[in-house]
Parts: sequence; structure tokens; C-alpha cells
Amino acid sequence: MTSSYKTNFENSKIIPHTRITSQSQITDNYEIGEKIGQGSFGKVYAVKEKATDVKWAMKCINKLEKSIAIKLLEREVAILKKVKHEHIIKLKEVFETHEKVYLIMEYCEGGELAAELAKVKKFSEAETKNIMSALASAIAYLHKCDIVHRDLKLSNILLSNNPLNSNDHLFIKVTDFGLSVIKGGVGHENMLKSFCGTLIYMAPEIIENKTYSQQCDVWALGVIAYQLICGIPPFMSDDEDLLMAQIRSGEYKFFSPAWDNISSEAKNCIEKMLHLDTGYRLTAAEVLQQPWFTGIKDTLQTSNVLEMMSSWKDDLLKDHLKEEMENDEDAEAQAGGSHTNRDENEEVDEKPKSIEKEKIKKEVRQKTPPPPALSSQVASVSSPSTSSSKKNSSKSSTSKSSKKTGKNIIPKEANEKKIIL
Repeated sequence: MTSSYKTNFENSKIIPHTRITSQSQITDNYEIGEKIGQGSFGKVYAVKEKATDVKWAMKCINKLEKSIAIKLLEREVAILKKVKHEHIIKLKEVFETHEKVYLIMEYCEGGELAAELAKVKKFSEAETKNIMSALASAIAYLHKCDIVHRDLKLSNILLSNNPLNSNDHLFIKVTDFGLSVIKGGVGHENMLKSFCGTLIYMAPEIIENKTYSQQCDVWALGVIAYQLICGIPPFMSDDEDLLMAQIRSGEYKFFSPAWDNISSEAKNCIEKMLHLDTGYRLTAAEVLQQPWFTGIKDTLQTSNVLEMMSSWKDDLLKDHLKEEMENDEDAEAQAGGSHTNRDENEEVDEKPKSIEKEKIKKEVRQKTPPPPALSSQVASVSSPSTSSSKKNSSKSSTSKSSKKTGKNIIPKEANEKKIIL
């Protein structure tokens, strides 16, 4: 029986969901090719639609072996039915038997971004900027839809050909929404709690078992940008406890010579994505407004709401002090009359108003110091080889380290204490 249905999401797409009795009903429409991927919960094959000769990817999940796989699959399907973005993988249709579920998805001939990085060792700053612009655009779109990915990493970013530019082979597609979640809103009651993701990319608030929001994805964006430019993540250790300690401290380094010729705009953007304080960390939408992407160099640019509020507070305090000073002068003038009525020995204060204004500015600066984290950022971009407010005590590019700390952790709500994919 074939049926098309729409999920409860307001903007959901109608995706065909066909319940079949055997795989032969799939082969009637698709020619199944080579296996192009395999995970703990299933396999991925290249397939070609017979009617159009268009290539697709078919993800095959066994429903009977592991119930956790089905929970993640249901989550992924629900989200892919909701979204439509040029840099997010497209779901074409779903087939389901009693034993298996088959997802027909967009085929990305370039493979994983992780494999491409391993091949080229590192990307140029220009290439990284193009990749990150597309990635931030996709994540900003997801966040606008109240979707938090929670497992952004190089292996969950696929490479496709740009339909508008055949020479662009770094046209990315975000995939693997098994750990993603749809929030109910922006209030505290809608903060997330599950400990999940991949440790190297995991935000400090998750590691510390605090409630967290979509800002965990922005932290992952910062890790990815850093990794694309120099070839290794900002936080690395063979020992998971040490790695978590590094992430909690937020200390890393723009080391020489890899970062010597990288622009201050790129470093500044990465610093703001890797800010420990989620209130000062950029949002995904704000990432796209940074000078690194816009090309507009504005040293006075405020990056987020908290910084703007701090600036407005300074201005309000200045106006308040100035008003107080003027009121005091008026009161003195009314009470004392003209200078001719004063005692001859009384000294008259003849300070110019400009000096009073300087007093006001000095008092404002004393009362409203800049946030410590922002100060450290300003100091850090002065030299490419110096610490950026983040220093890494252990750098290693070995595959052993990457494998040991690159494990997936499934959220607790999936009825498992801690399951490693």
C-alpha cells in the first residue's frame, strides 16, 4: 500500500512513504549500485532511478536489530521532511518493510568533508570561508526552524557539485539528523539537557551537564572552521578526561606557522564562535554578519545583543551624569545668586565644561568595564602566533587521537545510559 502523508510541522514537505512487502518493489524503480557507506545501524548504497537516470543514495536500516536505530531514524525523517535548504541533504522518499526502512536521499559524489580534509591536509582561508559561509547559512536556517543539530562534524558534512558552478567541488550538504531535536521555543523550559554528540566538537556547556541551547551548534562551527584552516581541531588529547578539561577551559592557540598568514578577521570570527559564555558567543545568523564574510572592516562593530546592551548602558549613564551635573549647577545658581554676592575670599570654580565631560567619561569607564572575555579577544588578535584567549596544551594530528575522541554519544532520552555509535 502506498501513501503520502504530511507531518505535524507547519512547513513540512510531502514525502512519499511507501510500505512494501519486499525489496523487489524498490528495484522496480531503482538500480542498486555499490555500497558507499556503512555505520553501526545500517548501510548506504548508490542507486540510480530508472525513469530519470538520476543518481541517489539509499540508506538501509534494519528495524529488528536495534530499536535505538529506529528512534534515531524516525527523528531524522521527521526533520528532513520539515526542512528545505540548498546546503541540507534532501530526502526524496521512504520505503518500509516489516524488517527494514529505506531512505532515498540526495547523492553527494564528493563524499565526506572529513575525507577531503584528510586528503588535502588543510584548506586555504578562502576555501574555508566559502565552506563556513554555506554551513553557517544552513545552521542559521535550522535554528530559525527551532532545530538543533547537536552532532555537527566533518563526517556529517557531504560534498556535492554546485549546480550553478561546475568548478565548485566544495558545495556542502549537512546530513545525519539522528541526534537532532526540535525545540519548543526559546524559554528556559525549552533548554536541552541530554549529553550527546561527538566529544571533539562538543560545547563546554554540554560537557558540564548544564542545560544548553542551539548555541552548541555554533561552538561546533568554530571547531570546524579552526580544523579546516590548520588541519587539526583546537582541542585534542588521547585521553577523554584531558580533552574535556581542555574544552571546559576553552584554551587553544593559533600556532605558528599554520596561522601566521591567516587574517585577523578569520581569527576573530573563530574566537567569537568558541566563546565559553553562550551569551557572548555568536549566533549562527550573526556569524554571517562578521567582517570575515561581509568584507566590511568595522572595528566598532558590535557582535551580539549583550555587547550592544553594554554600549547602550554606557551612553545612558553618560546622559544621566551630565543631567545631574547640569541640575546641580542650576541649583547652585538659584541658591547663591550672582558671583557678586559671594564672600570675597571664596574661590570660584572656573573649570571648563569640557573637563567635567572628561570626568563623566572617566567615571563611566570605571563603572562599566568591558567584559573580561571580550578584552582578551581584543588582545589576542594582535599577533597570529600568540594565544587567542584559548591555548591548547596538547596538539596531535594522529589518527589514533581522532578516532578515540571522535565517538558519537547518543542522548539519554533514547532509553540508553550512554551508547557509543
